Amino acid sequence: MPSLRAIRRRIQSVKNIQQITRAMYMIATTKLRRAQAEVESTRPYAKALDETIARLVLRIPREEHPLLRQREEKKIELVLFTSDRGLCGAFNENLIRRAEQFITENSGEKEISLVLIGKKAIDYFSKRPVKIVQKYFNPEREVGFEKARTIADEIIKRFLSGDTDAVYMIYSVFQSPLIHRPTLSQLLPFQPKEGLELIAVEYRYEPDEMTILNELLPRQIRMQVFQAMLETRASEMGARMTAMDLATQNAGEMIEKLTLQMNRARQEAITKELLDIITGAEALKK
Repeated sequence: MPSLRAIRRRIQSVKNIQQITRAMYMIATTKLRRAQAEVESTRPYAKALDETIARLVLRIPREEHPLLRQREEKKIELVLFTSDRGLCGAFNENLIRRAEQFITENSGEKEISLVLIGKKAIDYFSKRPVKIVQKYFNPEREVGFEKARTIADEIIKRFLSGDTDAVYMIYSVFQSPLIHRPTLSQLLPFQPKEGLELIAVEYRYEPDEMTILNELLPRQIRMQVFQAMLETRASEMGARMTAMDLATQNAGEMIEKLTLQMNRARQEAITKELLDIITGAEALKK
């Protein structure tokens, strides 16, 4: 059995770790509230934009607009979102595993290239035989529309030049601190999402449909990238909050076990000292 001093040192070490995990839990909780509010505030706008474009797409042939034109998918670009930091459970591992599944399913005759957003994705795929087109770090303070615009404009440029035939995204959709699921969605060419309310109404557009699409489609792609960044950040905060809460509880259980072990060791030490005293007293009587 470890010595009493060693057990006390271990208890103090676990208490220090528990203080850190409790502080990280409180920080993640505060950041989650802000991230969740931003996600919920952008979802209605993103949905309305998708519905508007979907109604326009129904009125024109898809071949007439380069961002709608479907080609044989020989060169596919996958945009993967992860976090820069760890300590959030299996959050990043689930996203990377979903990306590996996508690569496996589409490998062979198709050429897969990656756009990595987040240090965890960069660290993982930089050591593997895959083609990486762009790398972007994803710190919390840089989650903004301007960064999303930069990423989206580069993606649009490669699609229009023919470097890619289709673009997909893998990111985490936030539902609650406990539920956030890796999601695959098509970014280019534009595809109306499921569940949109497309009412068959004849609208008169000023200017014409093509002019409006030229303005809205790039904006919609930027918005999708921005939305993916917000959803992933909120999911990261929820995962970190849950992981740190669990770590704090585990530290408390470990402290209880170590305290019990320390008490037993102390009782054994006291019993041994008493036996030594009694044995010495009996020896003196003789």
